[in-house]
Amino acid sequence: MTTDNPKSMTLTMPRPALLIGEVLLLLLIVLLAGHLRLTNVAENPGWYTDETTHIDIANHRLAGETRYMLIKDSTLMFGRLPLFHILLAGYFQLSGNPDHMLALRTFTGLLGVLSVVILYAAIRRSGGTWLALLAAFVLAIFPQAVLYSRFGFSYNLLPPLILFAVLALDRYLAHGRKCWLGAAALALGLCLITEVWSLTLFIPFVVIASRRPLHLLWSVPLFFAPFVVYALVNLVTNSSAFGFDLGFTLSRLSPTIGLDEQWANLLNNYQILVSGSVWIVAGIIGLFALQPSRLRWIAVLFFVVPVVMIGRTNALYNLSAYYMIPLLPLVALGVAALIRYGVSALMQAGQENLPVVAGLRGAASAFIVAGVMLFLVGALLITSIQSTLTSVQTQYVTDIDAFLIAPSEAKQVAAFINGQVRPEDVIIASPVVGWQFGGHPVDFQMAVAAADHIATPHLPANIPPERLAFNPDYHQARFVVIDNLWHNWGAIFIPGLSDMMADVQANWRLVYQLGQFTVYERG
Repeated sequence: MTTDNPKSMTLTMPRPALLIGEVLLLLLIVLLAGHLRLTNVAENPGWYTDETTHIDIANHRLAGETRYMLIKDSTLMFGRLPLFHILLAGYFQLSGNPDHMLALRTFTGLLGVLSVVILYAAIRRSGGTWLALLAAFVLAIFPQAVLYSRFGFSYNLLPPLILFAVLALDRYLAHGRKCWLGAAALALGLCLITEVWSLTLFIPFVVIASRRPLHLLWSVPLFFAPFVVYALVNLVTNSSAFGFDLGFTLSRLSPTIGLDEQWANLLNNYQILVSGSVWIVAGIIGLFALQPSRLRWIAVLFFVVPVVMIGRTNALYNLSAYYMIPLLPLVALGVAALIRYGVSALMQAGQENLPVVAGLRGAASAFIVAGVMLFLVGALLITSIQSTLTSVQTQYVTDIDAFLIAPSEAKQVAAFINGQVRPEDVIIASPVVGWQFGGHPVDFQMAVAAADHIATPHLPANIPPERLAFNPDYHQARFVVIDNLWHNWGAIFIPGLSDMMADVQANWRLVYQLGQFTVYERG
């Protein structure tokens, strides 16, 4: 049985003064993480369409419905599993904040802060106090982790659950207690009712649990138990809708490209990730330096397997960078490990060689090496913090700005629409603005798939008529709201949407225009 590092054990039972200092350091790190994730979060960065999808689904849950805009009875058709929206709806109620975008982003920002704390807890027992504090600090300031905590993505629920599973599996391998394996299985099972992405976690879980093969007999069913409960509830309440959505979702998970193209996609993802971020490079190297070995291989498996499984068929950058959100704490852990062990090794080498080369005494050589290391590492971290603070206080500039909506413009468009709309009116618009509308707002992709029976990138052509909450035919709509998402994505990937836009622009009345938004009313 693997035992903990003796040096780590001494750090887990510090004297009262050391414990107070450790707690204060952790508190400062948590406060920094919270400041970076929650300051000016409602409107910085701009709004992204997936965020408003979550708001709409959660608002319907508050009204006792399982629905997203037009489509009712199940949200699995959109790949939306229930846990995040259940928790978000509960947070809406508890916070009482009428600004649901602020509430959503505060919720995901707090999940980011929670991830910092759980990463510390997951590492402290095995990796030692200093590595745990350093990992928490790196995650607190990691630019990509900060940015994506400020977006209201459901993927932000996965990091605290995965980190808890890492903690539990480390304890399981250290002591062999089945309760820890069960806790890890349940945490990963909750991931499975949060995002379909989480299916990739089954492989590392089985690899780790198979060290004691008999434990697989009960831990694997426990892993799938939350999804089984979710499926049974839906089969009882909305069996036809759930069956249809499950079949469509499984069809989308099947690769449509050959192994050679999958391999090319994976290599392309890897090249873009490592060339675009020194943090990713340092994190990958550091994960393989992590101590003790059991913690290293848990972290490596939970990082590498999802990257390979997702990266074969999907981009891990630009519009799809959110696929990396669950793995960012592991990147931060790798960076911390590289600093912790790399700096120690370099300082030791410097102390051994500088006296020989320059004739310096031990204390002087140690001072010089420490200064050099502090500059090399500290300069990078301080510069990163300054850059992130500037973005938080002013405005983020991101790679996906062409697909983001200016919040002030979206609010003004909503005020115009809501000042005229009737409860029975249909408004076709992007979800990023339509979630604020009264009446019957519907996404342009839903309108094409449901009314024209044309398959789109995210919806089938044969949506059952009984799943539609209202008639989405744009010919019967009162308003159509066109923005950059229509031009930059919709008209390119949605069959027939460019014809709809041309018809509306030629034959409908232009009644409002602001920034990227143009509002047309049927004459």
